[in-house]
Amino acid sequence: MLEEKLQNLVKEYPKYSQIFEAIFTWFENNPNQRAITMDYFYTNKYGFSMRDLNISFMILKEKEVLRTIYRILDDHGSKIGRDFTSIEEIPRILSTMHGDKVEIDYSMIVPYYALQNSTVI
Repeated sequence: MLEEKLQNLVKEYPKYSQIFEAIFTWFENNPNQRAITMDYFYTNKYGFSMRDLNISFMILKEKEVLRTIYRILDDHGSKIGRDFTSIEEIPRILSTMHGDKVEIDYSMIVPYYALQNSTVI
């Protein structure tokens, strides 16, 4: 089903075909990591512009291929708690994996992208 969606997207938006293919390939090659940040593709390895990445991810969200999840990271980049599907549902105080309490003001909220039909949370 993903392959069919990819083919349709490439036909409809040929300018972004390489980005779509890179994103789909990442999900295929990393089945245990079901969510990714856009920054992963903004490297010398790919050479995509931030503008084209933004547009590509927006298209994938509009076509209901990807969905945004919000991951809370501490100042070391480690995940705190669970992922959230909406900014509004993130509490002011979070619990770490070790049971410590952390205020959201001392954390980073990072948008990640998951396949629409995946169960990340």
